[in-house]
Amino acid sequence: MRWMLVVAATLAVAICLAVGVLFLASRQERHPQDPNLQPLTDSLKQRMDDLLGASDLTESTVELSVMRSQLESEVARVKYLATKLGGSAVSKQSAAGATMDLVAEIPLECRKSFIDAVTDGFKDLPEANPGASPTMCVVTVQIKVQS
Repeated sequence: MRWMLVVAATLAVAICLAVGVLFLASRQERHPQDPNLQPLTDSLKQRMDDLLGASDLTESTVELSVMRSQLESEVARVKYLATKLGGSAVSKQSAAGATMDLVAEIPLECRKSFIDAVTDGFKDLPEANPGASPTMCVVTVQIKVQS
């Protein structure tokens, strides 16, 4: 009689183990995929863009085309715009002489105003704010000489 009790207890333990293993295996099959982190990524990217004040930081080169007689005045205009916004600009003539490259370093919050002013000609620009953020960005202006 005692051995029947031992067999029944062993059988009960084996059944409990089998049910437990099947239960755990079925739970793991329901959630095999990784969680979708794309909404979190999009939200963080949007928040960073909002904080930086620009939605496309990849646009860092502006191209202009001028007549050879207007090249020096256009270089002076771009340097003036950078200075007016609290930055600076330096120029370098290409070896072929067909383009002039200017590198402007301006406050990040003035980036859009600078690009708009360079591409659209003279327009009202806000004065540089002396208490502005010290974060600077670089914008390259390529001036191509038309023949």
